[in-house]
Amino acid sequence: MTKMIVAVHGATGTQGSPVVRRLRALGHQVRPLNSASADLADAASLAAAYKGADAVVVQLPQVFGEIALRHAASVLAALCEAAVPRVVFNPGMPLPPAPVGVPFVDARVLLARDLPVRVAASVIGPAGPYLENLAQPWSARRVREHGELVYPLPAEAPLPWSALDDLAEAVGAALTGAEPPARLVVTGPEEVTGDRIAAAVASAAGRPVRYLRVEPADYARLITPVVGREAAEGIAGFYAPAAAATPPPIPEGRLHRGTTTVERWAARQAWR
Repeated sequence: MTKMIVAVHGATGTQGSPVVRRLRALGHQVRPLNSASADLADAASLAAAYKGADAVVVQLPQVFGEIALRHAASVLAALCEAAVPRVVFNPGMPLPPAPVGVPFVDARVLLARDLPVRVAASVIGPAGPYLENLAQPWSARRVREHGELVYPLPAEAPLPWSALDDLAEAVGAALTGAEPPARLVVTGPEEVTGDRIAAAVASAAGRPVRYLRVEPADYARLITPVVGREAAEGIAGFYAPAAAATPPPIPEGRLHRGTTTVERWAARQAWR
């Protein structure tokens, strides 16, 4: 396998870190990209950061104003200018079929639509929420202090939760495969309920844990001290329609089932 230089957006973040670990395990050299090394709103700055890279992994930041659309446009222009041989874009969320009027969502929809047309790109994202959302500081603290796994999605309905390690495995395979997929949707080995996740966390944490669905506005108040008011309100706005919606069907041939069970995932987290 040819070793590559891979530029990774958000390399130290929750979504980027597993990708970096996977790429390094495969022997690739990682070039981390952050606000110090590239300006997401400046295509020329990004093109310079991409120079000499064999591949780029794109993950847009959690910004919720109009600047999100500018970021997406700059990334697309820079990738075209730098003529990067291979690109993977992780939208970090299930994508609707068309823009919905929310910049955070529309930036990802438009980039996913235009990238494969302009460059050699794969769009690889989750079918549903990440399990790692449940292990963030505000959530892990709630588990420790109250025995509650709090999230704005129903407890009883099976959903396509996925682990970031499985997504990272799919990203690594797409970067090195002879025929990378244009689109791929990653999910866990099976759909699981919130109650089953709580049982897995209880076993790993060594204490009773129950899954508690909260309204998006209450979730925003819970996470505001950690992520800030703007990001918290943006995240809550995303879950408001999703809380009662059935995930869209995954097109034939585009589903990648990972191997990480919810029990294995929970056992890896630092609940204590």
